[in-house]
Amino acid sequence: MAWIFPRRIWFAPNDNVCLTFDDGPHPETTPWLLAFLKKHNIQATFFWQGEKIKENPALYQKAISEGHVVGHHGYVHVSAKQLSFERFCVNFDQSQTLVNSTLFRPPHGRLNRKQANYVMQKGIIVMWSWMSYDFDTSLSADAIIQKATKQIRNRDILVFHENEKSKDKLKQIIPAIIKVIRDKQLNFALVEKKQ
Repeated sequence: MAWIFPRRIWFAPNDNVCLTFDDGPHPETTPWLLAFLKKHNIQATFFWQGEKIKENPALYQKAISEGHVVGHHGYVHVSAKQLSFERFCVNFDQSQTLVNSTLFRPPHGRLNRKQANYVMQKGIIVMWSWMSYDFDTSLSADAIIQKATKQIRNRDILVFHENEKSKDKLKQIIPAIIKVIRDKQLNFALVEKKQ
């Protein structure tokens, strides 16, 4: 897909992987995650929903103060394909006003051409190269860790989620996947706009 949409960010800078987290901030998961990342000296890129940032402004400030990047994921979590162009623009703009970033990850990775053009006038679309599927209740934490061990490679942008479906699994998989990444002698980087 990266060759079809070359103006979007799909990969991390050379010799790095990017940890990214969608759907937050979550009142239970995010404090644990920020503490874990700080303890292990790792910075991540978060794609948070505007309505959840409004509900948890202290978590947004904490993430920023600890050197993480917070992009946005729409004001509410809804696939752009379910929205009229006008509703999409409102959802996007409401969310972007709450973050000091031009980075945007569309929910479910879906945008039509008109929506994508609107986003690219105001910011940067960030996709991914490796999805954890931590929200999939049929996948165990062990299965996700095994998949990560086999599949994660240099330049991957990895996606995890801070939501009700993934909150219990996240505490198991993140420490294990950090070890996998370090065992592969890869470094961590923040998602950055293309040069």
